[in-house]
Amino acid sequence: MTGPYVLLYDYPTSICSQMARLCLVEKGVFFRHQTIDIMDKAEQFEPWYTALNPNAVVPTLAIGDEIVTDTKRIVRRIDAGFAGPRLTPEDADAARAMTAVMDDVMGLHYGVLLYAGRLDEDGTSPIVVARGKFLREERRNHPERAELLDRRIAGNERLQKLLADPSQIAEHVEAARAVVDRLDRALAEAPYAAGEHYSLADTFATPALARFRIHGFEHWWADGGYQHVADYYRRMKERPSWAAAGVVDTGTERDL
Repeated sequence: MTGPYVLLYDYPTSICSQMARLCLVEKGVFFRHQTIDIMDKAEQFEPWYTALNPNAVVPTLAIGDEIVTDTKRIVRRIDAGFAGPRLTPEDADAARAMTAVMDDVMGLHYGVLLYAGRLDEDGTSPIVVARGKFLREERRNHPERAELLDRRIAGNERLQKLLADPSQIAEHVEAARAVVDRLDRALAEAPYAAGEHYSLADTFATPALARFRIHGFEHWWADGGYQHVADYYRRMKERPSWAAAGVVDTGTERDL
């Protein structure tokens, strides 16, 4: 007897898409995926897609007729609903540690981290500014999507303000470094992010570290600091799931 058809709507370099793919691969779930071009074609705003995911983000998981959105809900649904290695610790303390890692990773502002080192002399990011113009053009061309696009335009404007404030940039970068610090301390006690066994925490921590590397923060652990994170990152890259799930730690801001 075959299981339900599993389809992941994703974008290759989306950090949350990588988390979902890692979970599916580590769980041993056979799935197909459909790329949603969130860059050039802005397919996430198409009515057929927003009918699946009203927030117009990736990933979205379809399990037969069931639609699951939000990355945390997606990975927990995968772990609970399919046979394969258990990715949620049975130990209550380890389960809480897993949730804390996932919350830490999802609580960061990856837009600030990405563009902070790629600003013009006046503190602006040409790509962020261009994205704002694109969203406003979409707003003019698609008034039926006004509510959704207005939220995205407001978010773009908030990002531009954050990038114009060096103190805000420093605060967000420090928040990311603090996550690495907490991860290093946890890894000093156990081989994985939330204990003795690979868990959902690792499906979040691995793409986060890969993204930090792209942002230019690899020196946090590569230059002699955070040795436990350095060893962990090497081990995660050596796992078959790294390549199978398409985790990426190189690229430009245009790719992300």
